[in-house]
Amino acid sequence: MSAQLIQSLIPHLPRYAEEEGDFYGVPREVLINALCHQHPLDRAIAENTVGLMETLLDTLAVLNTIYLQKGEWCFVSFPAQLLAMSVLTALSDNESRFFADNFWNTQGIADAKKNEQREVLSVVENRRVEHHASANAKVIRYIYAAWGVIKLDGALLFYQREDTQKRFDKKAGDYGLIGGRLNQRDVPGDMEMPVLLAELQSANSALMKQALPDTLKRELHEEAGLIFEQHYQFKPWRSLKPYRQVQGSAPNHALTEYYLDIFQVVLTLEGYLFLQQQVQRDERLVWFALDDTVKGETADGKIAYIKALLDDFGGDRLALKTELQALPDSFAAGYLFDPQKYGLTLPIDSKKPLLAGVLGKEKPLDVALTSRQLAVLLGLAAHARGFNFASVEQNIVFHPYGWIDVKNNPLLQGELKQLAECLKGTDLIIENSRDVLFRLSVNPAVLYFDEALFSYSVHKSDLDSTKIKIPVSIERKALATALGMTSVKTEAFKLTLEFAHKLQQLSGRPFSSDNEDGVKIEDTYKKGLHKEPGFLALGLRGLIRREAGMIRFCCRLDVL
Repeated sequence: MSAQLIQSLIPHLPRYAEEEGDFYGVPREVLINALCHQHPLDRAIAENTVGLMETLLDTLAVLNTIYLQKGEWCFVSFPAQLLAMSVLTALSDNESRFFADNFWNTQGIADAKKNEQREVLSVVENRRVEHHASANAKVIRYIYAAWGVIKLDGALLFYQREDTQKRFDKKAGDYGLIGGRLNQRDVPGDMEMPVLLAELQSANSALMKQALPDTLKRELHEEAGLIFEQHYQFKPWRSLKPYRQVQGSAPNHALTEYYLDIFQVVLTLEGYLFLQQQVQRDERLVWFALDDTVKGETADGKIAYIKALLDDFGGDRLALKTELQALPDSFAAGYLFDPQKYGLTLPIDSKKPLLAGVLGKEKPLDVALTSRQLAVLLGLAAHARGFNFASVEQNIVFHPYGWIDVKNNPLLQGELKQLAECLKGTDLIIENSRDVLFRLSVNPAVLYFDEALFSYSVHKSDLDSTKIKIPVSIERKALATALGMTSVKTEAFKLTLEFAHKLQQLSGRPFSSDNEDGVKIEDTYKKGLHKEPGFLALGLRGLIRREAGMIRFCCRLDVL
């Protein structure tokens, strides 16, 4: 009956000329009377039918609103008439469809078909929202999402969004914070599906918000392989204000209201090491420096989706950066021995003592190590210090912060445990995680190596020149350890010609600690070369130091 009523209505519709712009209107009452005349029905049904069609056509913006206010139907143009006729004809014809019967199927369809669905929804929803030109457009889709902040060394971990290659609005962001949206499987309990889906697709659902921690656990496992408790813990950081946008992955595209909770992720040691490997294996996991995060783009064109987060800060990028900087790293080195103004100097010969103590007052440690134990300790210290290894023994894997993995090396496992016991009660603490992961748990900045490992070089031609500054270099020789052979390391520096001559003089003979020239040389060294990052990275306690009332040069000097 409904199709017949619409068919009866079509001949009485107003018309608009295809050329010249002529048109006329038809009073609403005329349309109602026409339906009543052609069909034996109650007038209220005719009024409802005309009213519904009028609402539909007005929603499509094909009717002239000025005429509508006068109770008349009048099309705004000939194309508007065509659209109205197309829609009403389809409604009145059981054989007509705007789309194929399976057009809106989403299971197992190709990306091209998804994009067709998305195009239709994008046009319809954007037109609807643009008409309001304000925040008054009604939301028809709700998303609850959990994001995790994993911060390491001043960078945040992002994950490439699944629909990056399929979206038309590329500038929306190729990468998002690790995490994702809630689905019905994240909600605990045995709730009837109609009730569950009604909650999931409604605004500001407390039930859905309570389930977001479970969403985070699932997403961190899916995207990064991280397992809750074994690899990490987390705590709430920020609940964003509801955020609206015509958005959605693949074809799920509509005016959406997002409820976003962001959690701060704290990694365990195992989680930290596991994540390092995951990032190397999976190119979808990408680190964004804080400046790039706040800017929303990296130098190589990777775009971060941070609009919702930035909007929560009122668009203030500086405020967002300040908050992100204040967040602690998701994993801290946490050395068990982390003193200030302290030094631990390791010999390269087991006959020499280990020196430890306040800088300038170091004393031998009361511990005797075999050559093999010293080789193990030197390997741990060299790795902790960031030395490169030219060769590595089998079944040893180096990790950041001084950790080594020896799970497939039972001999070394035993030696490490034995060394840890031998050093018990000293400042040289060896951490052991499940007899697999070991490290020298000492802040690397206080670890130094025997001065016999180092040499200082300068060219005679430079010393004989009249240049203001000349090049010099300090070399750290290769070191054989139980973990492997370290690489030779050379750092170049520029010194004033005068100071270079003073160092050559000091290398020939030490000065008394109250000698004015010796004190000046020492002061110049401490204010300059001793603070150079390249020098600090070498692991030499000092090129010049006081010892037994004397100021002396502390490594071999070669004039080339």
